[in-house]
Amino acid sequence: MKRPSPSLTELVAVIVNWETPDYTIRAAEALIADGVPEERVVIVDNGSADGSYERIRGSLPDCVLVRFEQNIGYARAANAGAQALQGSTYLMLNNDAFLHSPGSVRRLLAALENPAIGIVVPRLLNVDLTLQRNVVPRNTPGVELVRATGLSRVIPNRWQPRFGTHWDHASPRGIDAATGAVFLFRAEVWHGLGGLPVRNYMYADDLEVCLRARREGWRIWFEPKAEFIHVGNGSCGRHWGSEKRAEMVSRSESAMIREHLPRFSAQLTLALMTGGVAARWLFFALRRDRAAAASLRGTLRGLIGGATG
Repeated sequence: MKRPSPSLTELVAVIVNWETPDYTIRAAEALIADGVPEERVVIVDNGSADGSYERIRGSLPDCVLVRFEQNIGYARAANAGAQALQGSTYLMLNNDAFLHSPGSVRRLLAALENPAIGIVVPRLLNVDLTLQRNVVPRNTPGVELVRATGLSRVIPNRWQPRFGTHWDHASPRGIDAATGAVFLFRAEVWHGLGGLPVRNYMYADDLEVCLRARREGWRIWFEPKAEFIHVGNGSCGRHWGSEKRAEMVSRSESAMIREHLPRFSAQLTLALMTGGVAARWLFFALRRDRAAAASLRGTLRGLIGGATG
């Protein structure tokens, strides 16, 4: 039986800022323009030393502001922001993710009319409005074998996203996981899981929270009519290069896999992931595509380091 859509006035929208106030203000203003009350937007300034807090307070005086003197990591900061207000739903939004299609927040909320759905994610677009493939399969040996061999690119759209990211992201459907630029949580799920996992300083919390929600029996839903533009690495790109970021991401994912998969499955999954990345690194190195090769080199370092650490 369907439930009424949760109300915008009971939504808590959380945006974490780290020395990129222009992005944060733009993200908040886009939510407000879409109907989210300003006083339901929580902005967490995560150890900025560039005057971000003052800029945001001056531009968004009715938003709730939380401030940390040092950067405590994304997940911890987002969890602290969610604690600032009580709500029936919690929208976690990267500060470089901007609402694109009017009514997107309401469409995300409408998906929760189905009581089995606990998390909803929108369709993401790049700045040039091309598709950003945010829906991903779970990490298992079978999935990583398909991805490592490149077969995920030829699997029919109707069988995706079970085996890869290469599908059109055009129709609503249940999914295994997504990267976390924009996540809407039912309050029961958010509180039941204790918010985002905080084992890592940054990265992989999105994939892990999806895994844990599924284990608790909740469905994760992809709603393509809700659209956001995601710049990507808006904050982290100011502090680390692509190679370092890739290493941090893969190290965090490796730690998550080792914790949540049986030992043999985890080792096989990581071995297949490493083999696939190594093959792609060799391909781009031979083509002398230095940027792509450097990013993949960082990914390899993170996978190898994470598998042994």
